[in-house]
Amino acid sequence: MKGKFYFSTVLAMVPLLLCFTFIGSAQANYFDKDLGTGQVRVFYKSPSPAAAEAIMLGVGTAMSRDSYDNLANQLIAYGYVVIIMDHQPGSMTKTDAGKYKSCAIEVQNNVLSWLSGTGCTSIAHWILGGHSAGGQAAQNAVGGDLNLADAMFSIDPYSIEGASRVALPGLYWGFDVTTCFVEKTDAAMAAYYYCDGPRAFYRVNKTYSWGPCGYSPKYYHCSFADGSCPACTNCMTTPSYFFTDVAKSVNKFINTAFYGTWSKANVKVSTTTPTTLFVDSDAP
Repeated sequence: MKGKFYFSTVLAMVPLLLCFTFIGSAQANYFDKDLGTGQVRVFYKSPSPAAAEAIMLGVGTAMSRDSYDNLANQLIAYGYVVIIMDHQPGSMTKTDAGKYKSCAIEVQNNVLSWLSGTGCTSIAHWILGGHSAGGQAAQNAVGGDLNLADAMFSIDPYSIEGASRVALPGLYWGFDVTTCFVEKTDAAMAAYYYCDGPRAFYRVNKTYSWGPCGYSPKYYHCSFADGSCPACTNCMTTPSYFFTDVAKSVNKFINTAFYGTWSKANVKVSTTTPTTLFVDSDAP
């Protein structure tokens, strides 16, 4: 009898379990759009603030719009709209500033209609940037047309030496070690120096540990992505607190740049990730 009772109880629960699974998947707060200028994944909080900040990040080399879900989900917890943008779908390279600009403009012209019903009725500020090659494209696109953005947020942008200067508030995350063939002095550090507005640079300290690929940097160029990057020899799993720390710093940066008084004390957050913060005249 016990066996029959247990079996019938499990069967009775199956519809309920399926219902929870369906509801859970339906609650995923993002949608994909295939545009004439690229492909995007739009993340949002449900319900969204009526006036939300929007963060648009161009993807890195050989990456796609589904490569940054972990970071995006941490950012939308603060009420931001997050757009992961692949402005060169099907291409390994993502450094084309013209295509970045075209895709960004198409998103900006349409995102509010896409978000109809979420509670968001206006975008308070646009924060543009990107990861790796997408960060370089963003630097040149925004540097060539400051009307595209109100501020910059880039995560270890690639090969910035010789890129456009940007006279807007800027936040950058990078590393004190060269990984994935991205020279540490020509990535986030360079973007920090190429920013002519109020600027902040969170440099992740050099930390080595054992992992699936042997003894290598615990935090590296592709830590921002969900599952590393193609052609990168490091395959360390990114700890969840890393994404939490980045999102926390972005929230502090936005609040300070647009709604507070800019200072190092006001832009600083405590991080579990070992970091050093540089602001304005600080020299990395």
